[in-house]
Amino acid sequence: MKRFFVCILIVLLAYSVFAEKKITVLQIGDIKFANGHTMWGDAIAKLKVVYPDVIVEFVSVDQTGGTTMTMDAMLAAGSAPNIYYDSQVRTGKYLVKEYALPLNKLVSDINKYDPAAIAPFTKKGDVLGLPMPGSSQGMFINLDIMKEIGYTVPVDWTISDFLKMAELVKQKYNGKKYATGFFAASQSGDYLINNWFASFGVPFYENGNYDKPVMADKGGVKVYEFYQLLMKNGYIYKDSANIQDDDFILQWCAGNIAATAFFPAWIKAYLDSAIAQGTITKYPNYTFVAFPRAPGVTKVPTYTNGCGVVIHKTGTDLDIISAKLVEFLGDAESQGNQAKYQNNAPIRSDATYFTTDPYLKMIDGIIAKNGVMDVGVSDPRFPERRAIQYPILQKLLAFKITPEDAIKEYQKKMSEVK
Repeated sequence: MKRFFVCILIVLLAYSVFAEKKITVLQIGDIKFANGHTMWGDAIAKLKVVYPDVIVEFVSVDQTGGTTMTMDAMLAAGSAPNIYYDSQVRTGKYLVKEYALPLNKLVSDINKYDPAAIAPFTKKGDVLGLPMPGSSQGMFINLDIMKEIGYTVPVDWTISDFLKMAELVKQKYNGKKYATGFFAASQSGDYLINNWFASFGVPFYENGNYDKPVMADKGGVKVYEFYQLLMKNGYIYKDSANIQDDDFILQWCAGNIAATAFFPAWIKAYLDSAIAQGTITKYPNYTFVAFPRAPGVTKVPTYTNGCGVVIHKTGTDLDIISAKLVEFLGDAESQGNQAKYQNNAPIRSDATYFTTDPYLKMIDGIIAKNGVMDVGVSDPRFPERRAIQYPILQKLLAFKITPEDAIKEYQKKMSEVK
């Protein structure tokens, strides 16, 4: 009998060791490299050299509505993933010491990361997550539409220039095509809309003080007046208040939007799909410029968004294994491949980034001249605050609220999130 219990104990111990080497990853997706290699596949292969018995299980992020609902549900169920890899518009919520594992001493090459990129992930000296390569948007210009309306977009254009173009689009197409894209049925894709704040020189915060939103104090009423002008004049889709970003994408794919925010890295996937579905027969001719600027504004920063990764602090050996996987996920080789195959710009000093893509060079030029927006994506309150604006926009586009009251409501509700 004693021998039997010893055997059982050995089996249980073996099972325990085995179980401790399984880590769960909640992730937004993978990136294909060459010859069947992928971003996650390469990282796991390197991890297996150090921890040959480790098992990595994946759970996919549900991006419906752009919320953190998948992560929130897993945490509420007591099954928080060891690693959370997602857009920075969602991971910032978990950059808190109660949840996140400090990586300062666990990621051996953390000093290779761009200090500016890693700063938002650093809280009181602890690096609570790592940024991953991302991309930036510019204003996509459909040159085929511009040719048909007889308009040339200036590289450094103004709101006045934009409105002139918008009226030409309206007169030419009479509601079949629109000057720009707009949607307000959910928060998803709101970065495509929010870049207009920069056009009017309106910040969301100042000097990184995320405790105090300032959009109403700094002239945000001009942005909301502009939105109502777009609706009133028929420069945006008449039902923009009730459509989501997916509906906007369909309009864009069909070639029905003259000028709008877009990411160069998105174009191939969306337009190839549109061609396959018979929506269009070929790519449009296009270019990228910065968003137009209002009077008195000299620079219009653009919106940059990448992914972030956060490790759940468990106090077990799984923390060390997870940190090693994250180290491989963002190493120089991986970031170089992400640049090559996904057009995501590296954020570490030893990663190779070389692109011949003319559109990426246009975006690089926009950033070099104008900089990037600070909308507080790394602040843990960002996901909750992000949900505030779209119901206000719906009222604004329906003319149920004035721009003055709308922007005051927006800032007030943002400030109430502590």
